[in-house]
Parts: sequence; structure tokens; C-alpha cells
Amino acid sequence: MNRTRASLLRLMIAASIKSSFFSFAAAPAPPAEPSTFLFEAPKWPAGRNAESWLLNQAKWSKLAEDDTAHRFRGCPVLMNDRIVAVLAKNTAVLEVYSRQVQGTKLCARLQPICDGRAGVERTSLVIRENTRSAVSLEVGLASPANAPRRITYELNAGQPFIKTTASPGVERLRVEAPCRFVVLPDFFGDDILVDAATIPVPQAELPSENFLLHLTLGGAAVLMTVAESRDNDVAVSLSAGAPRQIVHSDISYGKQRHIWVAVLAQKGVWHEQQIDRADAGKVIPLDWRMAFPALWRVDWSKADKLTESWEMLLQGPEGKYAMQDWFGQKESAGQSFGEEFGARDWNKPNRQRWNPVLGAFQFPCWIDTNRQGYLQPLAPPKNGGREFPVFAGPAIIYPLDRLQTAAFQTPLEELTVVDLVRMTLGVGPCQYILDLEGQKRNSRGVATCYARDVINAIYKEGSQLRQGPAIEEHLAACVAFIRNVRERIDLYVQFGHEMTAYLEEQKRLQPRHAEFLDECLALTGKLDQLFARNRERIHTPAFAQEQADRFRATLLNYAEKDAFEKCQTQMAVFTSIGGAQDDLVAACRMIVKVLRQRAGIAVALNPQLKEIAARIRERTQTMLRNPTAYEAPRH
Repeated sequence: MNRTRASLLRLMIAASIKSSFFSFAAAPAPPAEPSTFLFEAPKWPAGRNAESWLLNQAKWSKLAEDDTAHRFRGCPVLMNDRIVAVLAKNTAVLEVYSRQVQGTKLCARLQPICDGRAGVERTSLVIRENTRSAVSLEVGLASPANAPRRITYELNAGQPFIKTTASPGVERLRVEAPCRFVVLPDFFGDDILVDAATIPVPQAELPSENFLLHLTLGGAAVLMTVAESRDNDVAVSLSAGAPRQIVHSDISYGKQRHIWVAVLAQKGVWHEQQIDRADAGKVIPLDWRMAFPALWRVDWSKADKLTESWEMLLQGPEGKYAMQDWFGQKESAGQSFGEEFGARDWNKPNRQRWNPVLGAFQFPCWIDTNRQGYLQPLAPPKNGGREFPVFAGPAIIYPLDRLQTAAFQTPLEELTVVDLVRMTLGVGPCQYILDLEGQKRNSRGVATCYARDVINAIYKEGSQLRQGPAIEEHLAACVAFIRNVRERIDLYVQFGHEMTAYLEEQKRLQPRHAEFLDECLALTGKLDQLFARNRERIHTPAFAQEQADRFRATLLNYAEKDAFEKCQTQMAVFTSIGGAQDDLVAACRMIVKVLRQRAGIAVALNPQLKEIAARIRERTQTMLRNPTAYEAPRH
């Protein structure tokens, strides 16, 4: 297939992806040939840095297109514009190199685990496809059970990943990509950031998720695994000496038979910044510039050993800082729901922001117009009051999703974590796993502060007698808003009761886990405590309806001199209810997010907790779906 056909293939990929929820287009061909090629190389590269060997291709033999009968005597090499993959001679080990970093760097070694054993002997090698759109090799394995075992490695044109397909009996894929940090992205709560320096055990298990990020090459590469199945936890092994590293991860095939290993590679594709407690409130210019416009996520380590995930603001040419949309949810629609009532932007000049959890604060991570990155760890207000997180430890930055707005667009040739999910799994599975329906906001009516401002303005100008329908509409929307948030609060309380019952039952059945279960019970108990503390302040939807009826009866047709003052007093009742509800529902969400993350981290230290942790994480994700805007799902 010639270059024209390769370009056509890429256009077809672009059209397919553009039809997805993410509206992302595939990249045009960079200078290297995007088509796939299959080579035979005469010898194995020496050492982990095989740059000179990879650059010296004069002695390599390129197989003719459609040649599937070739019998290799040397090392098979799969290549496109982004990846070089070398199959070690007489083994099933595949080394994956990135061509997107200077010098072509080794990013991972892939090794199938067959019948519980790694390093099994290769018994056969067959070329399954050899075209300019895809090349694939099927490797036969010596099974301890004397049953046929196979793994297929596939590379497609223009794509930055290897697809692996395993037969039954090949349980896991070992991914050797030594690094200090791995990340389990979370699209409903906060990521789990695993720091090898804080894991005291030689082996650990991470929660069963579809995605895992190895942060490698000193900020130049993110090695991402995407698994169809999440049946089993991810096992990681750590080095014995200092500095501690995660040596490899074992990804389970489970009931599905595909695992993809992808590479995002270029200078600055991820960054680490160490944060100390004393840095609170200080502006920290980073030794990092945004590699390309994207939704960049910051995982802040906290003093309590948990992680908080924030998305960086981007400064536009006019100087304004903007938070980008999230899976189709418009950031600017934060405080009022329904375009007919207008929209408010929570972002204020100079990165000032407000949410019900923190109150007013200065946003702690941003990128300026020169692509320079900054961090400013949160500092509690001088007058005290709200509890602020204490950031301490490594802060990690990586590109989560692409942008397609008028002000910021991710270049077509650049990819993010979510792009890789879409490209590997396909539209349907991707939308299911990311639970795009669950990302949608749960909203009815208009926020009480918005209704207050509209109705107060009407009475201030004295136009209430001719604007009765508008007043009625906003009163009804205000009550609908209160009812909607109260329903959400009640769901949190119900969740707390059900989760408490489950945890207490597990404590009775498995007393050896009492310490962890007591920590979880302390969190679920807070939901009831918060509700009891705020019960009188939030009143009930029936009370809100009574206040609306009272307004209609006493003020709708009232035009005396004190009408504006009376209106202010009555509308303050609604905002008092709304404000109390906002604080409570946001606090409830924070508790559930912490419970979710604690369960995930606990597995790394004690694999025996995986069944309990899996149940907790499943139930917390269900609870975190379809938040109201005032739960501050994105700070």
C-alpha cells in the first residue's frame, strides 16, 4: 500500500473518531512514514538503550508487503511512524520503543504470563498480517500444561500502541516499564497516584481498572495500558533498593482477550513538582511548559496520603483564565441551569473562584499565555472557617483530554489519555467504561441565588405588577432546584446507611480487617452527622413551597414603597436554604470521594482487601454519578 493509501486510511480513522462523543480527529502523517512495515534484524540490541542499533537499519531486511510465509532467523521488527517494536529472538518478549522522543527510547518490555509462569519458551512464530495498514505476529508458547497457548502482537498504521490478543491460558501481560509513579485515572473522583517511595512491600495490588499510566523517561513518556476486562486487580512489583521503583505491572486479560500498550511521548508530556507544607499560598513557576493545548490534570499529593485531582486553568489571549468543559458539561453553566435563564461563570479575575467545599479561593494550578505552568498550593483563609486540604508531596501533571473550543484546540497530531481510550476500545465500549451518561449533571430549576437576583431586580425597578409571569416562573424554578438538591442529599444519606450496614457485616465476618473497616465506618458515619447538623438549616422542599406560596399571596401584586425590602427579606429565605443545601451536598460528595480513594489505596498495602475494596469502589461510583453542580465535582 503506497503513501496515498496510508493517508486515506488515516482520514478514515479521523472520520470514525470524529463521530464519537469526544469529537476528536486523528493526526495527519508526521514526517515519518505512518504505514506499517515488518523487518528482520540480524541481531538483538544490546542494553536498554538501543538507539544506535535502531538507527543503523542498513543491515535490516524489509519484508515485501503481503509476505506472510517468511521464516525469521533474526529478530522481527514491527514499525510505523510512532513505534518500533522488536520481538526478542526465540522468546515471546516484545520491546516497545517510541520514535516520538529524541533518539528512539525503550518504553516497555512486554511478556506474556502463561499458566502462572513468565519467561515461557517460544514454540512458533507466524505472520498473521503484513500490509501497509497493519502488521501482526502470532507467537506460540510452551505451556506447562502442554496445551496450545498463543499471543498476537499487532501494530496499525499511524497508531501509538501495540494491541495484544491472548488465547485462554495466557492470564496476564507483564509490562516492564520501570518508574517511580503510576496513576489510575478516575473520571468520577480523584486519581489514585501510586508512589513507589511510599509502598513498603515488594509486591502490591492495585484496584481492578481498565487503565494504568506508567510515568517514565523523566517526563518524556506516559506508558498506558488499556484492558478490555477489569475482572482482576493489577499486580505490581517493586525494586528492593533505593531509589524505589515500580519495576513492572501484571495486567490481567480476564474474560476479554485484548490489552493495548500505548505510548504518549514527547518532552514535557508529564511533569513532577515536589510540594512542601510551607509552600501553601506561594506561587511556584514550574520548570515545565505545556507541550500542547489540552485538559491538563494535576494530581496533588496530600498530607493525609490521599490525592486530589484538579484540571489546570488556561489563560486566553485576553488574559482571562478559563476552566475547560468536562465530557460535554459546559463549565460556564455552573450556577444556573437552562440557557433561558442565562449562565454564570464561577471563574473570576485573577483566578478567584468559589465552590461550596472551599468557599472563595484562588485556583491553584494554571497555564499562562506563554504556555508556562504554575502551581500555588491552597492556603486556608486567615479568618479560618472551612477546612482546606494540605498539599504535601509530589504533584503530577499529565494530559487527560483534548480541547475543541474556540479559544483552545488540541492539535490533530497530539493525543491525550482519553484519546487513547477511544482509539483502543472504540466508541461504544469507551463511552460505557467512562460512563458518559453518569458524567451528566443532575439539574432542575435555577439556583436560589440566581432566582433571588432576578426577582429582586424586578422589585427594585418596580415592575413587579407587569412581570408577574416571570416572577412565577423563577419562584417555581427556585423551588424545583431546592427539591432536586434535597433529593440528592437524601440519596447520600441512604448510601451512608447501606454502606454502613455492609461494612459492619464485613467487620463481623472478617474481623482481621477491622482497622480498615473502622476507618470506612468513620467516613460513612459522617454522612448522618452532617445531615443531623444541617437538618434545620436546609428545611424541607415542602417548607420551600410554602414560602413560594406565601410570596405569591403577599408580594406578587404588592407595589408599596417597601415592596423591594420585603422581597429581599423573603428571597433571603430561599438563598439561606439553598446555601445550606449546597454546603451539605458538597460535603457529602467529598466524603464519598475519600471513601472511594481510601478503598483503592488500601488494596496496594493489603491484597486481601480487594473484594471489599472493589465493592466499595463500585458503590461509590454509582453514588457519584450525575452530580448537581453544587457538589463541586470539579472544584
